[in-house]
Amino acid sequence: MYEQILVAVDGSDHASGAVGHAVNLATQYDATLHALYVIETRTAYDNAIINPEERREVLHSEGERELDSVRERAESAGVSVKTQIDEGAPPEKILAYIDEHEIDMVCMGERGQSDFKTVLLGSATETVVHESSVPVVVV
Repeated sequence: MYEQILVAVDGSDHASGAVGHAVNLATQYDATLHALYVIETRTAYDNAIINPEERREVLHSEGERELDSVRERAESAGVSVKTQIDEGAPPEKILAYIDEHEIDMVCMGERGQSDFKTVLLGSATETVVHESSVPVVVV
C-alpha cells in the first residue's frame, strides 16, 4: 500500500513523535522512509547582529543531527532510510519532495519550531495537509 513514506523533521518534540510513527508505518508496510529537514530561508535577520551564513551553518549542523537520529531509529527497526537537507520555505520544499520522490504518505508533527503558528496546526503542517496529493498523518 505504502512504499515511500516521508517524515519532515525540524528538531521539535512533535517532529520526533512523527518519526516514531513513520518508522512504525515503514516497518508495517516494508516501505522506504525518507526524512527531510528544511532550513527555513524566509526568516529575516538583522545582519548587524546575526551573520546569515553562520546561522545557515548552525541550522545545517542541526539538520544533520536530526537526520542522524532518524537514520539510527529507522535502521534499528530494520527500515531502509534516505535523508536530505534542503533550503527554502518548508511547505513548498516538502510538497516538491513528495512529487520528486513519488512519496505515498507523509508524517508530520502537529507543530514545528516556527514562531508562526496557526490556531490548530503549525503553518507548514497546515499547508501540506491542504495541498498534498497524498495522505498526511499529523502526529
